Amino acid sequence: MGNSIYGVAISGLNAAQVALNTTSHNIVNANTEGYNRQQIKQSATTPAPTGGGFLGRGVQINTISRVYDEFVGRQVQTAKAQDGYLTSQFSHLSDLDNLLADPSAGFSPSLQDFFTGVQTVANSPKDAAARQSLLGLAESMVTKLRTVNERMAVLREDVNTEIVSSVGNINSITSQIAELNDQIILATGAGGGNPPNDLLDKRDQLVKDLNGYVKSTVIKQSDGSYNVFIGNGQNLVVGNMAFNLGAIPSPDDPSRLEVAYQQFGATVIIPDNLITGGSLGGVLEFRTKTLDDAQNSLGRIAVALAQTVNDQHRKGQDLNGQFGGNFFKFPVEQVNAQHNLGANARTMTAELTSDQPFIESDFNVAYDGTNYTITRLTDGQTNTVTPASILAAGGHVAFGVRFQLSGNLAAGENFGVSFRPAASHVIPSAKNTGDAALQVSIANIGVLSSSDYEFIVDKVDDATTVGVREDSYRIVRKSDGMTTNINGTQWANPPIVVDGLSFRLNSGNFVAGDRFTIQPTRDFAENMSVMITDTAKLAAAAPIRTSSDVATIVTSQGGSNTGTGTITNITESMVSSGGSAAKKVEVVFTGPGTYDIRDAGTGTVLAGNQPYVPGGNITYNGWTVQVAGAPAAGDRFIIEPRRNTGSGTISAGVVSSVPVNINLKDPVAIQFVSSTSYQLVDPTNGNVLQAPQLYTAGQDISFNGWTVQLSGVPANGDSFIIEANAGGTADARNMLAIGKLQTMNTMAGGTSNFQGTYSKMVADVGVKTNQVKINQEAQAALLQQAETKQQSTSGVNLDEEAANLLIFQQAYQAASRTIQIAQRAFEEVLNIGR
Repeated sequence: MGNSIYGVAISGLNAAQVALNTTSHNIVNANTEGYNRQQIKQSATTPAPTGGGFLGRGVQINTISRVYDEFVGRQVQTAKAQDGYLTSQFSHLSDLDNLLADPSAGFSPSLQDFFTGVQTVANSPKDAAARQSLLGLAESMVTKLRTVNERMAVLREDVNTEIVSSVGNINSITSQIAELNDQIILATGAGGGNPPNDLLDKRDQLVKDLNGYVKSTVIKQSDGSYNVFIGNGQNLVVGNMAFNLGAIPSPDDPSRLEVAYQQFGATVIIPDNLITGGSLGGVLEFRTKTLDDAQNSLGRIAVALAQTVNDQHRKGQDLNGQFGGNFFKFPVEQVNAQHNLGANARTMTAELTSDQPFIESDFNVAYDGTNYTITRLTDGQTNTVTPASILAAGGHVAFGVRFQLSGNLAAGENFGVSFRPAASHVIPSAKNTGDAALQVSIANIGVLSSSDYEFIVDKVDDATTVGVREDSYRIVRKSDGMTTNINGTQWANPPIVVDGLSFRLNSGNFVAGDRFTIQPTRDFAENMSVMITDTAKLAAAAPIRTSSDVATIVTSQGGSNTGTGTITNITESMVSSGGSAAKKVEVVFTGPGTYDIRDAGTGTVLAGNQPYVPGGNITYNGWTVQVAGAPAAGDRFIIEPRRNTGSGTISAGVVSSVPVNINLKDPVAIQFVSSTSYQLVDPTNGNVLQAPQLYTAGQDISFNGWTVQLSGVPANGDSFIIEANAGGTADARNMLAIGKLQTMNTMAGGTSNFQGTYSKMVADVGVKTNQVKINQEAQAALLQQAETKQQSTSGVNLDEEAANLLIFQQAYQAASRTIQIAQRAFEEVLNIGR
């Protein structure tokens, strides 16, 4: 019958039926996501040979195929991955940008208010209300810093949440792809090699969805299955097997979730930079390149502000006449011990003994030849300790601090002790096998970066070679991979300072392969607060004062003296021209054992009937003389002040460094022994403190932790005094110095101030947000373009399908008509024989 008209008509009827079914299938799936238009492929059946030639036997359906352009499909997948990447990144960047741009949460206004409060106290240093207002403004500023940091921490938790969600969705998709791989292989076999189009569509749609989460590479196998890879070759799908990703805490930072690859019981973390594209790649990029830097930058501003204000405040003097303490409170760790007198190799270490790592004051440790005296500078409290105790292995504990000295000091030597800010987070890797505790502190805020760091132990010293250190270490700046190699000799002489960070081993032992993650400033604001609660402890004044208009004591002998006495051993005390010692006075002997001090101009007795011991001191208002020989009753000796004759004037003086020198307030006189040289003397007793030094105009003169300069031209015999600022409650020089910190370039290697650094951080986030927004909008258009192109090729056109329905309906009707005609012809044949 295959060669008959019946066979031909039936084949046509069947073909038309399949075409109608396929077209109907296209129409009902016109809105199905990922559906590709299907079409039948038919051909004429093999003709039958006859004597008159080959006779056609109808039509056959070769296959039902989907209209799918693999190249365009890959374009869509790539565009989808980039769109997911940019959309996710823009969403998180917008959150951060809105946070920093929010005037109610922003840091800039509160920073300005704080320094306005500083200036108010500088204008009225004794005003209790101004002082209380400054403390309130400081609290407000710290609260703003903490609020911004807390909201950044919330954004960090959002990142973790999205990682967990994305990983879960990826695993769901890959398991479905693996299952479809199996179904496609079975269906293809059952269908005689014909493709199961709807299953293929579902799988391709899943691949597209997968690229929305992470960029993937698909390799089609000979059996029609897909192998799917991400990163640098991590296979998520191989045949009918799916390999899950995981979101696990980083061994280097448990608060940070990482994407891990799980296969055959093994879990390996995939580095963030290998996960590209998709929303997962976007959120990882945001965390690594923007959020980390922004939160670290905020912490860097906080530590720079706190440390510079603290350093300057400790250089001042409060209303109680004590040295200033720390203005802000934050965790401290490593001691900064400064040897103030003498040059030696001895070192001082100090550590807090309390679980609360905060300290208010600097300290001084001095040796008098018998015992050590530890002085807390904020209140002058002292603690005496024997050399044996402070040199012992456990050191000596005083004021909550454990002090330990290596090697005894010489009598008169001392150490100033202050504490540096501790790095916010020093995290040992969970994989470390050693028990070492690495100590990291911030030694130089001026060069501090906003990067995280990694400390790596490459090799430990096995002590096999005497005198040779074989250990080695690396410090890696994670923002750019810059590596500093440390050899054993360097490590044996701590601290190691890199980018303003000081590294040293606190306790325990390293094992090769141990690693530590250092986040120097992250969350610094979280543990920062205002330490001062008593307004009287605001150190607005400078602890020293200077005077250029001073007087030197000169003497002469009355012309009518009858005795043999002469003035000797003059102590030339440095006194202000406004002081009482500036008066010209005379010593008048009223008898062999008594004398008066009288005003040389008026004769008024200033100190009468004073006892005299031959050879003893005669002292009045700061100067001291002795009389050699035997003065007689009525003998007079004139004591006359002499003004500086040069044009030199002395600067107000600054405290050179912290910790401050405990001898800072001791009175010192700069005496010019010629126009080009000077010596330092103690004005209370005339003792020379420093031998004559050469003098160059404008040079620094430093002693006891202060530094001054002279302007003009000092003359031989001129003197200048530096002394304690007793009663200086109206002085505001230190508060003015704190105010100058607002515009001083103390950050970024001396190129930026607090406000500039914060503004740059805000601007960087804003610029990046805008750039990603532009790129995301462009990428969305590219994705739409690629999808439109795909739809133009593979999508269902309802108008076209409606036309096809009519065509295939006509074909079906025609085939049916052919059968009817064949039936009539057959009946005619049968009727011939009747």
